[in-house]
Amino acid sequence: MSKRGHKYPGLWINFEAGEGAGKTTHQRFLANYLMNRDFDVQWGREPGTTLAGEKIRDILLDPNLPKLNPGTEMLLYVGAGIEFFEQILKPTLERGGIYLTDRWRDSTKAYQGYGLGIELNVIDTLTKFSCGGAYPDITFLIDIDAELGLSKISGNEFAGSKIDKIEVRNLDYHKRVNQGYKEIVRQNPDRFKVIPYIDGNPDKMQEQIREYTDEFISKHGLESKLARI
Repeated sequence: MSKRGHKYPGLWINFEAGEGAGKTTHQRFLANYLMNRDFDVQWGREPGTTLAGEKIRDILLDPNLPKLNPGTEMLLYVGAGIEFFEQILKPTLERGGIYLTDRWRDSTKAYQGYGLGIELNVIDTLTKFSCGGAYPDITFLIDIDAELGLSKISGNEFAGSKIDKIEVRNLDYHKRVNQGYKEIVRQNPDRFKVIPYIDGNPDKMQEQIREYTDEFISKHGLESKLARI
């Protein structure tokens, strides 16, 4: 069971995964579960959510726009994260709310670090800079085989239902990303909960996510301290 990841009274829960794992679905499932208990819950995606973040997301992912240098790609993810943290995430945590993020800088380390070869210590330094050293209290990593995950991508965000600039990369790249996640978990076991992907049974996966969240809230005495709606 992990320690708190930051100094704020609120609870920060993050979802990470390779492609096609359904993390956004589980983010919404957990948000609804917590809101039904009257907690003040917000959620968003990263990059995105803010006006600037959504514009940066398009530059990063829209397959109709030019490819980027790996260093530029990494820095844009960090920049979008700063806007997101300062404008939306930090204010929620400061008032004692719960924020559920769909990706954070662990994605940058996995995708641009292990995937593209950007120096990991550079990403670590920029991660601390981007959010004042704060980290999620809980990070759920949905562990899905890279080939299976890619087979589940339909492409629904950009014109022509094209898959994005990350999804289109080859299988070897996505295998490096998945191995990167495993190494990140190995180095940070206290702040990760790995949820094995169960094909066709999201309810069983969500049960594990809810159980772990409830245990964390209970262990840290947050039930009566978190903001309510």
